[in-house]
Amino acid sequence: MVASLVEYVVARQCEGWNVLRDGAPIGRRGVLVRAVDFATHLAEREAILGGRATRVLMAREDTDRLPGCQPLRRAA
Repeated sequence: MVASLVEYVVARQCEGWNVLRDGAPIGRRGVLVRAVDFATHLAEREAILGGRATRVLMAREDTDRLPGCQPLRRAA
């Protein structure tokens, strides 16, 4: 049974990206892809070793900054 959900959030800052774990800053990267990679690595590790449910979040408007991602279309 999973006790709680741990959220890793990638948030845009003036010059780079912060990675937060349940609202507390735990890292900073200058490139979005590296910030998402870092947050995903930590979330996967915590899920495997700690047995806790995790998820990685970022703002929808930032997805078009990821290489190879097409901007999301809104349904009519």
